[in-house]
Amino acid sequence: MLLFQEQEEEIIKRERFIERVSQRLKELEASINQMLEEQATIICELNNVIDQIREEELKIRSCKENLRKFEERAKVVKKAEEYKALLREKAKNEDCIIKGEKRLKELKDLRRKLESQLHNSSRRQKLRRLEEEKAELLKEKREVEQDLDRHKADLESLKRNLGEQVFEEYERLKREVGFPPFVKADMGACSNCGTKLPTLLYSKLTRGEKVRCPTCGKVLYQ
Repeated sequence: MLLFQEQEEEIIKRERFIERVSQRLKELEASINQMLEEQATIICELNNVIDQIREEELKIRSCKENLRKFEERAKVVKKAEEYKALLREKAKNEDCIIKGEKRLKELKDLRRKLESQLHNSSRRQKLRRLEEEKAELLKEKREVEQDLDRHKADLESLKRNLGEQVFEEYERLKREVGFPPFVKADMGACSNCGTKLPTLLYSKLTRGEKVRCPTCGKVLYQ
Protein backbone atom coordinates (compact mmCIF):
# COMPACT_ATOMS: atom_id res chain seq x y z
CA MET A 1 0.00 0.00 0.00
CA LEU A 2 3.00 2.26 0.44
CA LEU A 3 3.45 2.01 -3.31
CA PHE A 4 -0.06 3.45 -3.80
CA GLN A 5 0.79 6.29 -1.46
CA GLU A 6 4.10 7.03 -3.19
CA GLN A 7 2.38 7.24 -6.56
CA GLU A 8 -0.36 9.46 -5.17
CA GLU A 9 2.20 11.74 -3.55
CA GLU A 10 3.94 12.14 -6.91
CA ILE A 11 0.57 12.85 -8.57
CA ILE A 12 -0.39 15.43 -5.91
CA LYS A 13 2.99 17.19 -6.25
CA ARG A 14 2.49 17.58 -9.98
CA GLU A 15 -1.14 18.63 -9.67
CA ARG A 16 -0.18 21.32 -7.16
CA PHE A 17 2.65 22.48 -9.39
CA ILE A 18 0.26 22.70 -12.36
CA GLU A 19 -2.21 24.64 -10.22
CA ARG A 20 0.48 27.15 -9.16
CA VAL A 21 1.75 27.51 -12.71
CA SER A 22 -1.78 27.96 -14.07
CA GLN A 23 -2.38 30.76 -11.57
CA ARG A 24 0.88 32.44 -12.51
CA LEU A 25 0.04 32.10 -16.20
CA LYS A 26 -3.28 33.88 -15.57
CA GLU A 27 -1.41 36.70 -13.85
CA LEU A 28 1.10 36.93 -16.70
CA GLU A 29 -1.66 36.88 -19.31
CA ALA A 30 -3.45 39.72 -17.51
CA SER A 31 -0.24 41.79 -17.27
CA ILE A 32 0.67 41.18 -20.92
CA ASN A 33 -2.85 42.02 -22.11
CA GLN A 34 -2.85 45.21 -20.04
CA MET A 35 0.47 46.29 -21.55
CA LEU A 36 -0.70 45.45 -25.07
CA GLU A 37 -3.94 47.37 -24.52
CA GLU A 38 -1.98 50.36 -23.24
CA GLN A 39 0.27 50.10 -26.29
CA ALA A 40 -2.73 49.93 -28.61
CA THR A 41 -4.22 53.00 -26.91
CA ILE A 42 -0.96 54.93 -27.38
CA ILE A 43 -0.84 53.92 -31.06
CA CYS A 44 -4.44 55.03 -31.53
CA GLU A 45 -3.76 58.36 -29.83
CA LEU A 46 -0.57 58.81 -31.87
CA ASN A 47 -2.37 58.17 -35.17
CA ASN A 48 -5.06 60.65 -34.14
CA VAL A 49 -2.43 63.29 -33.32
CA ILE A 50 -0.68 62.69 -36.66
CA ASP A 51 -4.01 63.22 -38.46
CA GLN A 52 -4.57 66.45 -36.50
CA ILE A 53 -1.05 67.65 -37.37
CA ARG A 54 -1.75 66.99 -41.03
CA GLU A 55 -5.06 68.88 -40.86
CA GLU A 56 -3.46 71.81 -39.00
CA GLU A 57 -0.64 72.04 -41.55
CA LEU A 58 -3.17 72.10 -44.38
CA LYS A 59 -5.16 74.82 -42.61
CA ILE A 60 -2.04 76.96 -42.07
CA ARG A 61 -0.98 76.44 -45.67
CA SER A 62 -4.42 77.51 -46.85
CA CYS A 63 -4.33 80.67 -44.66
CA LYS A 64 -0.87 81.56 -45.98
CA GLU A 65 -2.11 81.10 -49.53
CA ASN A 66 -5.03 83.43 -48.77
CA LEU A 67 -2.59 86.07 -47.48
CA ARG A 68 -0.57 85.80 -50.67
CA LYS A 69 -3.72 86.30 -52.71
CA PHE A 70 -4.64 89.31 -50.54
CA GLU A 71 -1.67 91.26 -51.91
CA GLU A 72 -2.82 90.65 -55.48
CA ARG A 73 -6.45 91.53 -54.77
CA ALA A 74 -5.49 94.63 -52.78
CA LYS A 75 -3.82 96.07 -55.87
CA VAL A 76 -7.00 96.04 -57.92
CA VAL A 77 -9.66 96.85 -55.28
CA LYS A 78 -11.33 100.21 -55.87
CA LYS A 79 -13.94 100.69 -53.17
CA ALA A 80 -13.19 101.40 -49.53
CA GLU A 81 -15.74 98.85 -48.34
CA GLU A 82 -14.13 96.14 -50.44
CA TYR A 83 -10.72 97.06 -49.02
CA LYS A 84 -12.04 96.94 -45.46
CA ALA A 85 -13.51 93.49 -46.18
CA LEU A 86 -10.11 92.42 -47.51
CA LEU A 87 -8.41 93.72 -44.36
CA ARG A 88 -10.84 91.77 -42.17
CA GLU A 89 -10.15 88.68 -44.21
CA LYS A 90 -6.40 89.32 -43.91
CA ALA A 91 -6.66 89.65 -40.13
CA LYS A 92 -8.71 86.50 -39.97
CA ASN A 93 -6.08 84.56 -41.90
CA GLU A 94 -3.22 86.01 -39.86
CA ASP A 95 -5.06 84.99 -36.68
CA CYS A 96 -5.59 81.54 -38.19
CA ILE A 97 -1.85 81.20 -38.83
CA ILE A 98 -0.85 82.36 -35.31
CA LYS A 99 -3.30 80.05 -33.58
CA GLY A 100 -2.59 77.23 -36.00
CA GLU A 101 1.17 77.38 -35.46
CA LYS A 102 0.65 77.42 -31.70
CA ARG A 103 -1.67 74.43 -31.95
CA LEU A 104 0.77 72.70 -34.32
CA LYS A 105 3.59 73.07 -31.78
CA GLU A 106 1.39 71.56 -29.05
CA LEU A 107 0.46 68.65 -31.30
CA LYS A 108 4.08 67.98 -32.27
CA ASP A 109 5.12 68.03 -28.60
CA LEU A 110 2.32 65.55 -27.84
CA ARG A 111 3.44 63.39 -30.76
CA ARG A 112 7.01 63.24 -29.41
CA LYS A 113 5.69 62.35 -25.95
CA LEU A 114 3.52 59.51 -27.31
CA GLU A 115 6.35 58.19 -29.49
CA SER A 116 8.62 58.22 -26.45
CA GLN A 117 6.05 56.19 -24.48
CA LEU A 118 5.59 53.77 -27.35
CA HIS A 119 9.30 53.15 -27.85
CA ASN A 120 10.22 53.19 -24.15
CA SER A 121 13.00 50.60 -23.80
CA SER A 122 12.19 49.59 -20.21
CA ARG A 123 8.57 49.04 -21.20
CA ARG A 124 9.58 46.83 -24.15
CA GLN A 125 12.01 44.91 -21.95
CA LYS A 126 9.32 44.30 -19.31
CA LEU A 127 6.90 43.01 -21.95
CA ARG A 128 9.59 40.75 -23.41
CA ARG A 129 10.42 39.36 -19.93
CA LEU A 130 6.75 38.62 -19.26
CA GLU A 131 6.35 36.87 -22.62
CA GLU A 132 9.54 34.85 -22.07
CA GLU A 133 8.37 33.80 -18.59
CA LYS A 134 4.99 32.82 -20.02
CA ALA A 135 6.60 30.71 -22.77
CA GLU A 136 8.90 28.98 -20.24
CA LEU A 137 6.03 28.23 -17.85
CA LEU A 138 3.87 26.84 -20.66
CA LYS A 139 6.73 24.53 -21.62
CA GLU A 140 7.18 23.38 -17.99
CA LYS A 141 3.43 22.92 -17.59
CA ARG A 142 3.21 20.70 -20.69
CA GLU A 143 6.15 18.58 -19.46
CA VAL A 144 4.66 18.16 -15.98
CA GLU A 145 1.23 17.34 -17.45
CA GLN A 146 2.83 14.57 -19.51
CA ASP A 147 4.67 13.33 -16.41
CA LEU A 148 1.40 13.47 -14.45
CA ASP A 149 -0.31 11.30 -17.06
CA ARG A 150 2.51 8.74 -16.74
CA HIS A 151 2.16 8.62 -12.95
CA LYS A 152 -1.61 8.20 -13.22
CA ALA A 153 -1.07 5.35 -15.66
CA ASP A 154 1.48 3.81 -13.24
CA LEU A 155 -1.07 4.06 -10.42
CA GLU A 156 -3.68 2.26 -12.53
CA SER A 157 -1.14 -0.42 -13.43
CA LEU A 158 -0.22 -0.83 -9.77
CA LYS A 159 -3.87 -1.13 -8.86
CA ARG A 160 -4.34 -3.92 -11.40
CA ASN A 161 -1.20 -5.77 -10.26
CA LEU A 162 -1.83 -5.59 -6.50
CA GLY A 163 -5.52 -6.24 -6.75
CA GLU A 164 -8.74 -4.46 -5.96
CA GLN A 165 -8.82 -5.68 -2.36
CA VAL A 166 -5.48 -4.04 -1.48
CA PHE A 167 -6.55 -0.84 -3.17
CA GLU A 168 -9.88 -0.77 -1.30
CA GLU A 169 -8.05 -1.25 2.01
CA TYR A 170 -5.77 1.65 1.11
CA GLU A 171 -8.76 3.84 0.25
CA ARG A 172 -10.47 2.87 3.52
CA LEU A 173 -7.39 3.98 5.48
CA LYS A 174 -7.38 7.29 3.62
CA ARG A 175 -11.03 7.87 4.52
CA GLU A 176 -10.31 7.11 8.17
CA VAL A 177 -7.15 9.13 8.78
CA GLY A 178 -6.71 11.33 5.69
CA PHE A 179 -3.83 11.52 3.27
CA PRO A 180 -1.20 10.23 3.67
CA PRO A 181 -2.42 7.19 5.61
CA PHE A 182 1.18 5.93 6.12
CA VAL A 183 3.76 8.04 7.94
CA LYS A 184 7.26 7.36 9.16
CA ALA A 185 8.04 6.77 12.83
CA ASP A 186 10.93 9.12 13.54
CA MET A 187 12.98 8.13 16.61
CA GLY A 188 10.01 6.32 18.10
CA ALA A 189 7.53 9.13 17.49
CA CYS A 190 4.78 9.65 14.90
CA SER A 191 6.07 12.08 12.28
CA ASN A 192 2.53 13.29 11.65
CA CYS A 193 1.41 14.36 15.16
CA GLY A 194 4.60 13.89 17.20
CA THR A 195 3.16 11.33 19.62
CA LYS A 196 5.86 9.28 21.36
CA LEU A 197 5.04 5.59 20.93
CA PRO A 198 4.59 3.42 24.03
CA THR A 199 7.30 0.77 24.42
CA LEU A 200 4.92 -2.05 23.44
CA LEU A 201 3.87 -0.40 20.19
CA TYR A 202 7.43 0.56 19.36
CA SER A 203 8.54 -3.04 19.88
CA LYS A 204 5.84 -4.24 17.49
CA LEU A 205 6.95 -1.66 14.95
CA THR A 206 10.57 -2.82 15.12
CA ARG A 207 9.39 -6.40 14.59
CA GLY A 208 7.64 -5.34 11.40
CA GLU A 209 4.11 -5.60 12.72
CA LYS A 210 1.37 -3.21 11.68
CA VAL A 211 1.20 -0.31 14.14
CA ARG A 212 -1.09 2.71 14.15
CA CYS A 213 -0.45 5.93 16.02
CA PRO A 214 -2.63 5.97 19.14
CA THR A 215 -3.34 9.69 18.62
CA CYS A 216 -3.89 10.38 14.91
CA GLY A 217 -4.47 6.81 13.71
CA LYS A 218 -1.90 6.90 10.92
CA VAL A 219 -0.20 3.64 10.00
CA LEU A 220 3.46 3.86 11.02
CA TYR A 221 6.51 2.47 9.29
CA GLN A 222 10.27 2.71 9.78
